[in-house]
Amino acid sequence: MTKVTVEEIREKEIEYCRDHVEYYIETYCHIEDKDAEELIQPFHLWEAQKQALKDIHEHRKIAILKARQLGFSWLVMSYASYLLRCWTGRTAIGLSRSEEEAKELVRRLAVIFRYMPELIAEYGNVPQGWSGPVFKRNDLILTIFFSNGPESVFKAFPSSPNAARSFTADLLVFDEWAFQQFAEEIWKAAFPVINRPFGGKVVGLSTIERGSLFEQIFTDPDNGFYKIFIPWYADPKRDEKWYEETKRAMGDDITQEYPATIEEALEVPGGAYFPEVRAETHLTTKYPEGNVRTYVCIDYGLDMFSAHWVAVDEKNHAVVYREYDSPNKTIGEACDILRSLSEEENVELFLAPPDLWNRDQITGKSRALHFAEYGITLTKTLNRLEDGCAAMKEWLYVPKDGKPALQIMENAAPNLYRCLQKIQKDKRRPNIYAKDPHDLTHDVDSLRCFCVYWTDPADPEKQRKKKKWTADMYEDYENASEEDKRKLLRIYGEPEEW
Repeated sequence: MTKVTVEEIREKEIEYCRDHVEYYIETYCHIEDKDAEELIQPFHLWEAQKQALKDIHEHRKIAILKARQLGFSWLVMSYASYLLRCWTGRTAIGLSRSEEEAKELVRRLAVIFRYMPELIAEYGNVPQGWSGPVFKRNDLILTIFFSNGPESVFKAFPSSPNAARSFTADLLVFDEWAFQQFAEEIWKAAFPVINRPFGGKVVGLSTIERGSLFEQIFTDPDNGFYKIFIPWYADPKRDEKWYEETKRAMGDDITQEYPATIEEALEVPGGAYFPEVRAETHLTTKYPEGNVRTYVCIDYGLDMFSAHWVAVDEKNHAVVYREYDSPNKTIGEACDILRSLSEEENVELFLAPPDLWNRDQITGKSRALHFAEYGITLTKTLNRLEDGCAAMKEWLYVPKDGKPALQIMENAAPNLYRCLQKIQKDKRRPNIYAKDPHDLTHDVDSLRCFCVYWTDPADPEKQRKKKKWTADMYEDYENASEEDKRKLLRIYGEPEEW
């Protein structure tokens, strides 16, 4: 009779686990349960977790809207362990709000592997005679080394615009997706990581945050995501008594943290701050006629440099006709960008928020002074957020004739338009807009600098320069884009004849 080796038994078990993911998790995965007498507990799935696991396994794009503290991060990390342990050469990527939270994903995955000694050993604590796979964990990476195949790897990243770019992955996990800064940029960079015809899976899980990319994805019925909602009562230990006690402690915030229905989750305190901003009223295809004054407003930080060009006509009607948004720009680079994009334009003022005049404790210089040293003199605007928000409301107000004082050129400032539509009221101070999600605030803060300042309409007495155009100049104009046509008018001057 042929003797069966331990290695063969282990491989047979892995083969069975590949076809039975629920069995794998309930048999081998452990989690931390801070309510239990012993911290480390076998992962016994509730019915809601079992159904969610089945859905995660069967679909490629999954968005999970959940109440708080339901163990779903542990569930998704257990699924990641299933993928990484049961196959060789697999890659999973986790994206979190911060570096500390990214490290926590790796730590949890290490806990899961540490407590399945039948299937895997930890580097530095390998039993004598062990021939199976070994995992090694660093702060943001966990690697599994196989003797009979390529490594499997889990990599965690804090949210940044280039997170997870240039990787190919089998599983992409967004933890607390609604609260990740740069969510849209990350999604655009990360989706190609898993977008293969017959492979790759993305799981995004979060509580709700109004105005976030996660809300947009979860509420869009046509984007290909399979939607899962997990209410507060999915945990069998939570009953009506628990809910009422929690409600007394939290007040109205309970519907955001512990919703019972999707509708309740989406009816959180707040609401859109600029509900008046709509395409039919606030987008235009027309650049202001006649004389204009040009203003540039900015919001500057290393996390994002945001700038907008605004033309104001003789009747004090303003049009935003250009935007620029990019992270990680030094002041010198920002100044070069402003000069390049404003070439041949007579910019009246460069408007900026007052925090740029705060002095550095070491050098004694402000960032506004650094801008001046690079050739861009900034004008300080008012500081109070309430005043700026009120001024924005005035500029964006839609009168009876349907034309607000400020409009946006169609396709010229898509980020600004998107942020104005999505940014929410502050939940506790409804007269200002919310500062989270933070990536919605940069363009809005930039425009606020224009709205709150004492800008002037164009001078109607000033005559626009007219020139006799050559045939080549007319040809250049006819073949130019709308943006370039406006630029050519500023360079050539208005023609004597059209």
